[in-house]
Amino acid sequence: MSEPTDTPPTDEQSPEVLQDAPFLGWPPEPIRPDRFEPVFDGPTSQTVMSRSRRYWRKMSELGRASSRFDVSPLDLRALLCRIPALPNYIPREARSIAGSAHWSNTATNCDAKTRVTPRTISLRGTHPVVCRISSLETFQKWNRDTHNGLALLIIGWAYVFGANLAERQGLSINYAPQEETSRDGAGQGGNHMLDLRYATMEERRWWKAVLANGRGWKVEGGVVLPWTISIENIGVDVPDVAVRMTDMPPSSWQAASYIGRLSLAYGLWGQLTASLAAALCIPLQYTIMSHWAPEIDLPKPSLGVPRFHPRGDPCLLKELKLIDYYMTLSLDPSTIGCAMWSSFWTEGVPCNSAGAWFGPIADVLRPHLEANEHKTVVKILSKASPRAEPLWLGSALLGPSSLIGRIETYLDRGRFVPCTGPDPTAAVWTGLPHSFLDGYCTRGITHKYTVSRADVWRLRRENAHQYKTRDFEQPLPHSWPPFGRMREEDVELEIREHLTCNHRWKYLFWTWAGELEDVGFSHCGRLLRPLNIMMGQLDFGGDGWSQYGALNVTNQGLNHIEASDNLTSAMFSWARSQVESGFFETVVPIRPLIGMRLVRRHNRPKTGEPHDPIIRENVAKWVRQVGASAKLARGEPLLSEDESTDESDPECNGYEEEEEENYEGKGKGKAL
Repeated sequence: MSEPTDTPPTDEQSPEVLQDAPFLGWPPEPIRPDRFEPVFDGPTSQTVMSRSRRYWRKMSELGRASSRFDVSPLDLRALLCRIPALPNYIPREARSIAGSAHWSNTATNCDAKTRVTPRTISLRGTHPVVCRISSLETFQKWNRDTHNGLALLIIGWAYVFGANLAERQGLSINYAPQEETSRDGAGQGGNHMLDLRYATMEERRWWKAVLANGRGWKVEGGVVLPWTISIENIGVDVPDVAVRMTDMPPSSWQAASYIGRLSLAYGLWGQLTASLAAALCIPLQYTIMSHWAPEIDLPKPSLGVPRFHPRGDPCLLKELKLIDYYMTLSLDPSTIGCAMWSSFWTEGVPCNSAGAWFGPIADVLRPHLEANEHKTVVKILSKASPRAEPLWLGSALLGPSSLIGRIETYLDRGRFVPCTGPDPTAAVWTGLPHSFLDGYCTRGITHKYTVSRADVWRLRRENAHQYKTRDFEQPLPHSWPPFGRMREEDVELEIREHLTCNHRWKYLFWTWAGELEDVGFSHCGRLLRPLNIMMGQLDFGGDGWSQYGALNVTNQGLNHIEASDNLTSAMFSWARSQVESGFFETVVPIRPLIGMRLVRRHNRPKTGEPHDPIIRENVAKWVRQVGASAKLARGEPLLSEDESTDESDPECNGYEEEEEENYEGKGKGKAL
């Protein structure tokens, strides 16, 4: 065996060193890049891509084979899970409402027994949502229904939610001055006269107002509620009725009865749940279109002669009895966005391999997205995440400017999408996990005095208040866990005491500003376990596909490396203030999530040249150098396999734990 050395071996030297290798010094000698596995395209990424391709092809086949949407009220209620009810009384002047989620730590060996995570929900919009009729043919035909009244139902539900919030705050609603309905709607297919022969005068007056151009109704004091709509022209008018500002608009419950009567008269009962889901998604438009006026494009109405003459008020009692929960769901865009984005989440995939999981998804969805075939997109995604189907359908009904229009950019480049980042409260509210923070416990030091980086990231987020800076109070940028492991001595003191704990946080209840405890719609709701790609739970059989093996695949045409690069850079930039030593350079951003820079060691001579933007080679170099220092210190050969994050744990997740052969972070060096 060769003598101990302080420098990496050359090509002529053997890579073997003694087990007790001395300190490598700072900085270590450069490591040849060709000796290491590609960070974003190694065996782990190949395995993930193989299984993703198989899984999403199957989802595509199932989705395209579906001939119709079968969304029922039960599907929408399943989303409520642990969502709390909105208070019946809210102060008039309140523009937002605050509350807190309460958690209990089931770890018996930890002093941290409880945790409280505050949350603020906005009750106002910045300006009305512009409503138009879509020029696309998508959703113009609904299943086998003769009539299509989705646009009218969505607008009607928007009034119901707006009026309900106004009633809770004691704000009055009045009809707004009516604008002249355009008669030249060539692009809108002309002006259609809505036949309401069955309706009372108050009912016809209400439909006349909410379908009129501009804002048909307004709240006192000029308040803009999250469901306030300004119609450009939907091509529908109610004849032989006039709306005066002195007329009294209906209450939210009475307006819901009008929606039920219209649905019964025209046979639109199968469109009620879809339109309700679309109305729930309207407040989300304020977040995803924050730099300009939010817009929605609704399906073109097609209503002829009423089929029935409804008697009485078929008030939607079941839906209205749950409106307290629907209001909370709709007012919290993060809950809706995270529930929808859970369709793309899977377990056991580290951030540097997430792009490999995205590649086949983009391959399956891109043709339909480019052709604006949102029906097919929703059907495919609903097969991957059935519980999220109503929200995907509702978002799609609002047009390409909704969250469905952000899919391609996210899958191709891993770009951040608002309201889709890790949010444990949102996950437990809907029962849909969407990040490595949801439903997991930290496992502490489990392998050669090292700890998973994913566990360190969890502990940093959970104990953000322990740090002098507020860096970790910021939400994580993405859902995919950091890869690899860290040495115990490289973990900061603020959380090192928790490395021997097995944190697992159990959601208890929600409180609105210290009021009574609310366990949610269903106190026994549980997170649905996501797929575990690294444990091979996707075997559909056939074609020689092995549960633990990887297919021999090519990556041509799949832009997965850029997505993995962006996700990895963003994830490590979140922890920029706590970086392990033992490598040449530190991946640190100048402006988080906007501009990434490679910050060199402070005592290096300044050249006066601007820093180059960080690219995937920088991240790859960083990983190689950390791994090389560790392997040389342990006396292991430099050539290694790409690491993956093992999120499986028999105690915490119910999966068989695989033996980990490789780990990072054993290199020592001067702190940066």
